Amino acid sequence: MKTSIKQARSALYLSSALVAGATALTCAAPALADPITGQVGIASQYIGKGLGKSDEEPAVFGSVRWSANGFYVSAFESEAASSKGANAEVIATAGYATDIQDWGIDVQVMHRQMIGETNGVDSGYVEFQGDISRDLTDHISARMRVNYSADTYGSGEAAWWSEAQASLKLTSTDKLSIAYGIRRVDNGSDYNAWNIGVKHKFSPAIAGDLRWYDTDEHDLGSRYEGRLVASISYSF
Repeated sequence: MKTSIKQARSALYLSSALVAGATALTCAAPALADPITGQVGIASQYIGKGLGKSDEEPAVFGSVRWSANGFYVSAFESEAASSKGANAEVIATAGYATDIQDWGIDVQVMHRQMIGETNGVDSGYVEFQGDISRDLTDHISARMRVNYSADTYGSGEAAWWSEAQASLKLTSTDKLSIAYGIRRVDNGSDYNAWNIGVKHKFSPAIAGDLRWYDTDEHDLGSRYEGRLVASISYSF
C-alpha cells in the first residue's frame, strides 16, 4: 500500500500536535525535574525489528515522553503499512530507567497497535522489554536488548527479539553503530537481522541517520530484503 498524501498530512498534524502539547505542558510545569521531551521526523522507510514496515515508502513519525525520578511514559506514532490495510502504528510505553554502578538499566512494557487494519486481524499486542548498557571507553558503548510478547502480531504467538548493539563515537557530532538481532516466533517466521550506520548531529536538536538494514531470510518477502534507510529528526 502506497503512502497517500492524506496519510502524510494526518501524520504531520499528529507531529505538530505532539510538539504543541509537549511545549504547553512544559511551560505549565516548570518545577518538573525532568522535562517533557519529544521528537518529530521523517524517514525514507519505517523499520521495526529489522523489517520494512511502510511498504518501502517514506514515513512521518512523532513521539512525546514524560519522565520523573526514573519512571517514564511515552507515545509514538509512525506511518506504516500492512497487507491488511494498516496506515500507521502507535506504541504506548511505560518504563523505568536507572544506573547501577557502571550499568544502565531500562525496563518497559509497551502496547503496539496497527491502525486501520481490517476486522479480525490481531493487530494489538503487549511487549515486555529490557535493556542493559554500558560505556566501555570514552568512545565505545554496548547495549543488549531482550523483547518478549506472549501473543504477538497477527497469527504469531509467543515471540522473542534479542539484539546486541555496539556504538563508536567518531567525532563530537558523529556516531557509528552496528546491531545484530535474532527473531524467534511460535507459529511465525524466524529470522536474523542486522544494521550498520552513522548518526550525525547537525545541531543539538536536529540529527540525521543513514543506515543499512538486512536479514538472512530474503525468501520470506520484500520486507526481509536489504535496504538503505535515511532519516532526519528534530528533538525538543
